[in-house]
Amino acid sequence: MINCLVIGDMGKGTEDQNKVARSMVKLRNKYKTKFVLGLGDNIYPDGCVSVDDPLFQTHFEDPYSILPNDRWYMCLGNHDYGYQEVSSGLKDNSKSQVEYTKHSKKWYMPTKYYSFVKGPVEFFYVDSNTDRLSESAIQRQLNIMKSKLDKSKKKFKVVVGHHTWRSIAGHENAEPRYETFLNDLFKDTKPDMYLCGHDHCKTLIVKEDGIALGIIGTGGESYDEHNVNMDTLHDCQLDYFSPSLGAGVLQIGKNKLTLKFFNDKGFCEYSHIVKK
Repeated sequence: MINCLVIGDMGKGTEDQNKVARSMVKLRNKYKTKFVLGLGDNIYPDGCVSVDDPLFQTHFEDPYSILPNDRWYMCLGNHDYGYQEVSSGLKDNSKSQVEYTKHSKKWYMPTKYYSFVKGPVEFFYVDSNTDRLSESAIQRQLNIMKSKLDKSKKKFKVVVGHHTWRSIAGHENAEPRYETFLNDLFKDTKPDMYLCGHDHCKTLIVKEDGIALGIIGTGGESYDEHNVNMDTLHDCQLDYFSPSLGAGVLQIGKNKLTLKFFNDKGFCEYSHIVKK
């Protein structure tokens, strides 16, 4: 069994982030986790302007200094690109997070999209910010990641991106260009699981084709919307929803994946199993 922590939307620099960090210490000790899956929105509100940006320290290194230097596999969220306006439009702060890989003992984002193997699982990290990418950049990513996915010989395939694919929460389902990207990516090889953040909740949705969708965007603040929208579930079913702070644990077995949702007190709220 290989266990890892799962957390998204964490880089707030708030007491809520510190609460979740403390709960992660307990989860690591209990489940002997070996690495962390980061689901994006690593640094609020606009990412970091350079590798020397003090927000890397205050919003990542300091809150998680209570955890050992296990590798954090990171992806880019919309806030990591940032919303700073310049004369040409929105400033792109994403490059600094790739470069920060060389300056941290925890942080790992070698490129904007990549894959890696842990036991019987291959993880595929995508840049879900299709609204910030040129069409040629989207196609290049699609070609590279689809080739990786199609050629993978691992029993389980888990895709990680920041944006939601299906969600009853505030951001709802994927926007059209990202929806098309995912449909093209999974045309020949479907993953067993898609993990994301973006919505500040914990949600488990199962698509009609069997793909499990896990949302864990509660690393920095609890759900702040007033309602949910069940009308988004046209091709899937909702298994679980929670608005509370917390993180997840993914347990990797020889023949099954178990995704567990925890609140910031360490209570296991829900568990979902994918078997093969």
